[in-house]
Amino acid sequence: MFYTSNNQEELFKNIEALGLTQEIIKNEVLIKINLSRPYTKNLPRTDMMLLKTFVDYIYQNGGKCAITEGASGYLNENLVASGFDELLKRYKIKVIDVDLEDCDEVLSFGEHHYIPKCFQEYPTRIAIPSTSKRENMVFSNNVKLFVGAVPRRMYQLDTANVVIDAPRPKIHQNLHSSVANLFLAINSYSPFQFYVNGGLSFNEHIGEFNFSEVFIGNDALELDCHLFKTFFNDCEYPDYLDILTKSIKEKAEEDKNA
Repeated sequence: MFYTSNNQEELFKNIEALGLTQEIIKNEVLIKINLSRPYTKNLPRTDMMLLKTFVDYIYQNGGKCAITEGASGYLNENLVASGFDELLKRYKIKVIDVDLEDCDEVLSFGEHHYIPKCFQEYPTRIAIPSTSKRENMVFSNNVKLFVGAVPRRMYQLDTANVVIDAPRPKIHQNLHSSVANLFLAINSYSPFQFYVNGGLSFNEHIGEFNFSEVFIGNDALELDCHLFKTFFNDCEYPDYLDILTKSIKEKAEEDKNA
């Protein structure tokens, strides 16, 4: 399920309709963003105004929040460079750089993944990625956001003679299956219940563009499929969406027949 809004009033109504307001009240909220580096042209990151709106909303409803991302220890600096310094100080927001965190190993379809232990300390979890399809990269939004939710040190290659130019090269050896398996590992260990998409995006064929609406939902796969079909159908389709769709259908059948 997801809702769309064209203004803040509609957004707040949608937040309530989705049940997020009740999850926030007097609760600890974890927000996963996309900010491994500050924004540069054609490399959109999580929209800071959208993030600010949600942080304000959380605190105005009696909640508290932490912001997380993998940024090699520089997440706080990246937030400051992105103009978020005032809110960090006002609310004393905890900043969690996953690259510095201890993790638990989770097995997902034969792959070993490493999820930060601290994720389980937050009963409410929200993902606010940026949406993009860049040249020679795969479509990235809610599902692929979680590649940046695991410590880099756990995803380096064991052999030095294989070079993959990526922060977590193990994931890129079998990219689509690993993205899907990591998302399923997150879902089994510390599922994110809410997903928010909006702000600046990038399509390799048209460049940067702004979403005219904010999308908020409780199903990452549903939102990714909708946004790809609506705004990126001229781009290469990401196979990890099909892998996830198949896995979820098979699990539903198993549960039905159990």
